[in-house]
Amino acid sequence: MGIRGEAFLAGGAVMCLVFEARSATKDIDALLVHAAELRLAAHAVAEQEGLPDDWLNDAVKGFFSTTGRFEIFEELSHLRVYVPHPAYLLAMKCLAMRLGEDFQDLDDVRVLIDALGLKTVAAADEILGQYYALEQYPAKAPIRPGGITP
Repeated sequence: MGIRGEAFLAGGAVMCLVFEARSATKDIDALLVHAAELRLAAHAVAEQEGLPDDWLNDAVKGFFSTTGRFEIFEELSHLRVYVPHPAYLLAMKCLAMRLGEDFQDLDDVRVLIDALGLKTVAAADEILGQYYALEQYPAKAPIRPGGITP
């Protein structure tokens, strides 16, 4: 289709591709640059592969921080794919924590804590505070001011 764009991945797709922490995710959360064009391409892929129309989800853009850091994961002829730095992904996961709905986020947070070698609450708070005000984190998040929930 001649479309060129960028996808800034987050969530389960990163846990699958980068950390190999799980074998699948139900959709791909991404901020899309040239969003309208990439949504057209995603729709064509959905038709071709028998995927639901919402397999590429850009609702995650509400969780992006102005201080977030991304690295190039894949560079293709028409698409550049970025993934968040592990510390940034940890901050996003904690901010979006959905313990009542899905325990996958808690498992992902554990993987990221291990990957980052975090041992103390202060170290975790320092990372989280780099991306969002600590008061923004929900009380149910496993890492929040005052403690790491096991």
